Amino acid sequence: MNTLYLALTIVGLFITIFLNKSGQREIGLIVAGFTGGFAFLAAFEDTGYPLPLIFVGGFIATVFFEYIRFKPRLRGD
Repeated sequence: MNTLYLALTIVGLFITIFLNKSGQREIGLIVAGFTGGFAFLAAFEDTGYPLPLIFVGGFIATVFFEYIRFKPRLRGD
């Protein structure tokens, strides 16, 4: 496991939590996507798939699930 990807995931997690708590959920959603991409890279780096594909898969999955989670709050907050 690459420690750089793990460190970027942890830092991104703290930034995402801060942004979501401070009411900047749209930016927090994008940062959460990057965090999910780095988490997928840390977990699936040695699978043989291309690294950009792994990152994009993690980014899209995280943004999708976070959007569903915050959907009622994004519109009426």
